[in-house]
Amino acid sequence: MFPFSLILVSYSRIIITILKMPSATGRQKAFSTCSSHLIVVSLFYGTASLTYLRPKSNQSPESKKLVSLSYTVITPMLNPIIYSLRNNEVKGAVKRTITRKVWQKLNIF
Repeated sequence: MFPFSLILVSYSRIIITILKMPSATGRQKAFSTCSSHLIVVSLFYGTASLTYLRPKSNQSPESKKLVSLSYTVITPMLNPIIYSLRNNEVKGAVKRTITRKVWQKLNIF
């Protein structure tokens, strides 16, 4: 809980500092820089809290495996994807791929 508390306090201070910035462009850039890290930390601690803070009586073996899998495999696997979405070329490629897939599905039906 100590690392989580430290991260929570740090981000609270960062957000307060960003909100005090006079420039809207500066605030947008600062939030853009922090957002990918905040998403990764939220995914990591969110799934970890589901693993360790749920009552034992509510946990089936299958749900424990699923949450454990997301905590240990899926979250680290998403790290490069989340951090690379800050790159405009990657964003454009993802948008083109999603758009192409949507159009393909619409043409099939």
